[in-house]
This record gives sequence, structure tokens and C-alpha cells, in this order.
Amino acid sequence: MAGDRTPRVAALVALAVVLSTVGVAAVASPAAASGHTQTESAFVVDLAEDGSATVSLTVTFDLTTDSERQAFEALRENTTARQQRAAQFGTRMDAIAARAESDTGREMAVRDPSIAFATRNDTGVVTLAVTWAGLAAEDGDRLVLSEPFTDDFAVDRPFSVVAPNGYQITSATPSPDGQTQTDATWAAGSTFENFEVTVAPGEETTTGGESGPGFGIAVGAVSVLAALLGIRRFGR
Repeated sequence: MAGDRTPRVAALVALAVVLSTVGVAAVASPAAASGHTQTESAFVVDLAEDGSATVSLTVTFDLTTDSERQAFEALRENTTARQQRAAQFGTRMDAIAARAESDTGREMAVRDPSIAFATRNDTGVVTLAVTWAGLAAEDGDRLVLSEPFTDDFAVDRPFSVVAPNGYQITSATPSPDGQTQTDATWAAGSTFENFEVTVAPGEETTTGGESGPGFGIAVGAVSVLAALLGIRRFGR
């Protein structure tokens, strides 16, 4: 609606001002290397065979006018600001990993923070991602994902766990709202008491497609990105 466009343009302009003083280098989706491309608002844990994961937060923005699209493109081209925002996201995830490491006694580390800007029709896509080493526990040939999601976890968007290539999801608690052999998705607003996902080697598969997620440990997904980028979210 026309009445909604002015606030959206203002938000993008405000973001441009923030990024010009502080925002990332990667042009492709950070999750693309594993075959999983996220183009909808989501929080995704894309597991690897060694228990590490690509953890990504994707937020989408409406780009229905020329002003919005131009502002979004200006942000995408600000390499310095993007690098700084990616580093801030990495710092936040590192603090959560440190707490999870203390709770589990299992060594964890966060590295390779990145941010990606993309467009799809009239939608702008921003994805923040890190590689999280030691996120899932190794139990023989199985991987078990629990902390840091089992306690203070809340989602304001879909949350997905993707099994490594060649693995299948053998159990998931609580019951996902959608599940295939290789990924499980919980709807926005789900609760995660006693959360646990187990994956084990199965038939060779290729993970990919579009899944959705959201992150709320200490801070919600939207507030994380809003704090990092300096604007409120709009759109999906």
C-alpha cells in the first residue's frame, strides 16, 4: 500500500546512513557453499559431518519502489560497512557459543562471519552467517544437536535444521511442523523445551532447497539484525 512505502524508504535510507559510517563482502548466500540457499526470512542450522554448522539468519525486506531498490543496492555496495556488521554478528554468536561451551563442556568456536545482500523480484534478502565449530555433539556415527537451543530459545520465524550430505534425521524433539529425510522445520512461535535433533548416516542425498528459521537466545532474531543494521525489519 502507498501509505506503507514511505516508512520503508525511510528505513532503508536510515540503514544507508548507518552503514556509511560503520555493514559485507560476500555477494552470494553464505549457506550456498553447502548447497542450501535461503531466500526467505528464516534461521537455519546447516550441519556438517564433523558436528560444525553454518548458522545463518535471513531477513527479507520489501523493495516495491525505485527508491527502496536504490537504497538497498547502495547498502550492498558498501563493503566496509558490511564487513563491520558481519564482524559484530560473529561477536554476538561467539558469546552465545561461549555460554553453550560452558554448559556442555564441549569445545566450540565461531568463525568466518559473513553477510550477504541479494534481491529476488521485489524482495531484498539479507543473510548473516557464521561457521560454528562443535555445535553438534558426536555420538558414534551420529550427531546430536541440543544446546544452545534447548532452553532460552524462541522463534519469531521458521527455524530449520539441515542434515549433512549423506545423513538423515532420525529423531527430532519437539515434533517439527515440517520434515523430510534431510531437514526439519519448526514454525514461527514454536517452543523448544527439551529440543534435540539426531542425524545419522543414511542414503547419499544432496541437501538444498529453501527452508525457514528464527533465533532468540537472550535476544530475538529481529532485534539481533535490527541492532546490527540499525533499522527495523519490514516485509516478511
